Amino acid sequence: MSDLSDPLEARRLYIAHLAVQLDAMDSGVVPVNAVAYRLFARRLVAAMAGYPEAQLAAELGGQHDSVQHALEQRHFDVHGVMVGEGAAFVHLLATALLRRAGHRGRRR
Repeated sequence: MSDLSDPLEARRLYIAHLAVQLDAMDSGVVPVNAVAYRLFARRLVAAMAGYPEAQLAAELGGQHDSVQHALEQRHFDVHGVMVGEGAAFVHLLATALLRRAGHRGRRR
């Protein structure tokens, strides 16, 4: 049984609960309710705030796609660089699009 007196453990369980709800809607197990989905997604981001990223990725990232996606989004918001599956391909597409639009890169 989990030690709910530990605030980090209680938060981890809450994050897992939200992730289960989101993953169920994403996979089609549960019909998507747009209002509930948005609420769960916002609560997930709020619950993850301040939680150690590496620890969260190790504990829940592999189990829940919604947690992995939120971690990737948080990394992008903080660092401005995508990580995770497909990041290299997205970078390649963005570079090609910018080059096509006439952007020459960073000026020094």
